[in-house]
Amino acid sequence: MAKPQNVVELLQDLVAIPSVNPQGQPGTDRVGEQAMGEYVADFLRALGADVTLDPVEPGRPNVIASFAPKEPNAPRLAFAPHLDTVSVAGMTIAPFDPVIRDGKLLGRGSSDTKGPMAAALWAVREWAQSEARTRSHIHWTFLALMGEEAGNDGAHALVKKGFASDLTLVLEPTQLGVVTAHKGALWLEVTTTGVACHGSTPDQGRNAIYAMRRVLEIIEEKFIPELARQSHPKLGPTTANVGTISGGSKINIVPDQCRIEVDCRLVPGVVVEKLREKLETDLRVAVPDVVVKLQRYSPPLNTDETLPWVTRLGQQACGLTTAPWFSDASVLSSPHCPAVCVGPGSIAQAHTRDEFILLSDLEEGTEFFRRWIRTAEETTA
Repeated sequence: MAKPQNVVELLQDLVAIPSVNPQGQPGTDRVGEQAMGEYVADFLRALGADVTLDPVEPGRPNVIASFAPKEPNAPRLAFAPHLDTVSVAGMTIAPFDPVIRDGKLLGRGSSDTKGPMAAALWAVREWAQSEARTRSHIHWTFLALMGEEAGNDGAHALVKKGFASDLTLVLEPTQLGVVTAHKGALWLEVTTTGVACHGSTPDQGRNAIYAMRRVLEIIEEKFIPELARQSHPKLGPTTANVGTISGGSKINIVPDQCRIEVDCRLVPGVVVEKLREKLETDLRVAVPDVVVKLQRYSPPLNTDETLPWVTRLGQQACGLTTAPWFSDASVLSSPHCPAVCVGPGSIAQAHTRDEFILLSDLEEGTEFFRRWIRTAEETTA
């Protein structure tokens, strides 16, 4: 593969490499982040970075690249995009054919989040090949993480290794607004159990789907309104949505099981296990054998906007903002590793059937990251 000559060609290379998260129904057998990780690692290694491919799962590594200055206690700043994309099922464009049309670069990941990653990589390339690299007073790190789209496994693995920074920029399409707060995600599985029998004698069994109807009524009429009372001044109320339902095996069999998945978006301060227990208790009043299991939890993000590096970043970007979605930032963020989300492009194009990023947004993002590197270096000079 020829080396990219500009940021657009770099993004085309990235989109052309399938890196679909294998969870759920990926829509392709070309899953996992290995090839993407190797490309990013080679790109950064060619710039002089100390690069490690750290396997989190087989064929699914994190990329950890470091540009260390001579000073041992230099400020630590990081970029942290994710390597994986969502499913390509149902797409109306060829997901791995990064064509350019009407000022847009199309393909899975072009918006979320290979576009922001390409913009940051190109800015890092220009810095690393300039005289400024030799005068650097900052320990720059580029992290490309696996598994963000289902489980944040790459971010969790990095945290377990003790990663810390003065500020980590988690790259997402935010239209260059700096997201300092976003909701957390709590995914619950609710199961009702019945007794199967022949569909011609339903009185001999117990229908799990009918039991789930009562569960759904309680969720809609009680659980969701109660959640909405737990609100946050910047993020608004906690919400819930029943996203899937499945039950039964055949039309002429009384179903002995029914299952739903509930997506709760939590604001800071909500205690997850108490919420799960409260829902299960309320449901068991009507359906005694219902079971509520925790599938996944990603905490909310609430980074202090007054931190000096956050303030500087906001001044270079399009201000500070919030988001309703979740990201690796909430997993990484701690007193030893404050994190925010920022990047070019719009979240409205993420996960869509014809995903794209505007070329003008990609170029603007590259200039923003150039400016951030330059400003950060000048601050420590």
